[in-house]
Amino acid sequence: MLFLVLVFAFLALLYYEVVYIPLNEQIASYDTTDIESQMELEQARAQKIKAMNEEMAANKAESVGVVATYNNIKNEMKALNEIVGKASTYNFSFQDPLGSGSTVRRNIDISFTADNYADAETIIRELYSCEYRLLIQDMTISPSTYDDLETGDVSVNMTVTFFETTDGASTTEGIVWQDNGDGTTGDGSDTSSDSAASSSVSTG
Repeated sequence: MLFLVLVFAFLALLYYEVVYIPLNEQIASYDTTDIESQMELEQARAQKIKAMNEEMAANKAESVGVVATYNNIKNEMKALNEIVGKASTYNFSFQDPLGSGSTVRRNIDISFTADNYADAETIIRELYSCEYRLLIQDMTISPSTYDDLETGDVSVNMTVTFFETTDGASTTEGIVWQDNGDGTTGDGSDTSSDSAASSSVSTG
């Protein structure tokens, strides 16, 4: 009887030393590896997004495109569709053009989803190279999922401001004139309490 007890004790000890401990150590190793891999992925993703945001911030000055004569919305829309239309999905939200002096600013909130970071970067660079003068502000880039940033979907949000001029314009209809601070607006009329309206276009 004592012999059987010793045999069972030996087998239990053998199992503990040979199977149980190595197995748990291996499981712990796998868990740690997964965590480390995820951390490396997140760091790489954050670094790429930070680099792009810093580059865009450094180039925050207006693009070198031409300042078109008001109303240039059709041409600007065509340019946006050609560039951002390469995204998987996109949405445009338009604000009424704002006038001050002879300058007209047209703000458009843009959001789009690209198949990967490289595609998103290409779209952003092409926007900066647009033939019409614009400014990109409030841009954010974020992965849509926890996939690799190089291959996973990327969501981008930004505000694009197109600049136009009333010099040589045949009409100024539709412009919301801003208060000059002296009770008059940019077109010389009394200050209006009307607020800018907006519209949106989306696809996908």
